[in-house]
Amino acid sequence: ELLPYLYTMFWEYAQDGIPMIKPLVYFDQEDHQTFYRTDEFIFGNDILVCPILEPNAQGRRMYIPRGHWYNYWSDEVVEGGKELWVDADINKIPLFVRSGAMIPKYPVQQYVGEKKIETLTLDVYYKEGKGKAKVYEDAQDGYDYKKGRFSMRSFKLTGKSNELIIQQHKEGKFVTEYDTITLKFHGLPFKVTAIELDNQLDTSIKFNGEATLEITKDFTELHLIGE
Repeated sequence: ELLPYLYTMFWEYAQDGIPMIKPLVYFDQEDHQTFYRTDEFIFGNDILVCPILEPNAQGRRMYIPRGHWYNYWSDEVVEGGKELWVDADINKIPLFVRSGAMIPKYPVQQYVGEKKIETLTLDVYYKEGKGKAKVYEDAQDGYDYKKGRFSMRSFKLTGKSNELIIQQHKEGKFVTEYDTITLKFHGLPFKVTAIELDNQLDTSIKFNGEATLEITKDFTELHLIGE
């Protein structure tokens, strides 16, 4: 599922030396509590991971960095800057996603190239404020990416009490095989009453289920308006 998230982390590491796994102190050096949390880490830029280290444990205490974080399993939002107890089933490691994050996903595959990628899924975690994300993609073989045959999508999020705006900028010559982006929204605090795509009201876009919609992959601005 997280292959495009991994590809982007590899790209950041290769380009700028940004580590793919970060200790909490790297994430927030101004918070002294992060100096001593050696068994938690940030995966990429937006996912907080806390392994279970004791056998038969039903959960553990962990430190949540400053900011607002979504429990990956329940979508419960917690305020950081404090320690709390987190439940953990035998098959669910404690995971939290930073508010304002946009996590790219592909369909589950047993190996790279097993399935044709028909859509890029973007899990959007609402934040009242600003957020950003990048999605790097290429042909996954050869060295054509060095000649500009890659795709880099940069997303910016702006959240308000009754609005959400997502802007996209694309670089690179690589053309992805999918034509659509599926947006799955987490924590929207309002009911959507209108949708604008590239500054035009678009009544053809409908939510699938409660919080998922599909739009063209080359959009430049999506504007959700609510009440």
